[in-house]
Amino acid sequence: MLRRAGLALLLGAVLMAPTVASAGPALVFEPYNGTVFYAEDPDAPWFPASLTKLMTAYVTFEALKAGTVTPDTKVICSQKATTQAPSKLGLPVGGSITLDVALKVLIVKSANDVAVMIAETVAGSEEAFIARMNEAAQHLGMTHTNFVNVNGLPDERQVTTARDLAKLARAIIVEFPEHADLFNTVQVS
Repeated sequence: MLRRAGLALLLGAVLMAPTVASAGPALVFEPYNGTVFYAEDPDAPWFPASLTKLMTAYVTFEALKAGTVTPDTKVICSQKATTQAPSKLGLPVGGSITLDVALKVLIVKSANDVAVMIAETVAGSEEAFIARMNEAAQHLGMTHTNFVNVNGLPDERQVTTARDLAKLARAIIVEFPEHADLFNTVQVS
């Protein structure tokens, strides 16, 4: 019942959205059975910007599931993290938060520095984490996606499609339902 209510709200938002000519690529789907309700240029390549952080979260969820990190793992701010453009949490070099808090800040605040901090904690470096992101994208069938950073800061080599992001969203919903509340969080204290 709740799932149908959410779907109805989503469909209502699509119907009330700007005209298709100004909306850009889009794909509205049911995540459990994959039914597509609306598609507009879903395979057009475009820059994912902060939607990149969905893959950052996905790879982190995989690491949590594998037990290589825990929600209480310390995520430490590096010099590289402090040099990221805003939006930022703004910790000093050496400052730390738990991975649980870092994921909340990543999703709610879209903090670019925290994306780098998570990558360095989970994989040892941003570069190693990006390799995991691209491996995960291929595994999920995201054939038109390439990641070159963990936070979505501008880079013409970073590209995806609405269809590929739908595959990622579906994987998060289906594979990691225990993290659903993270995407309903509106404030981090």
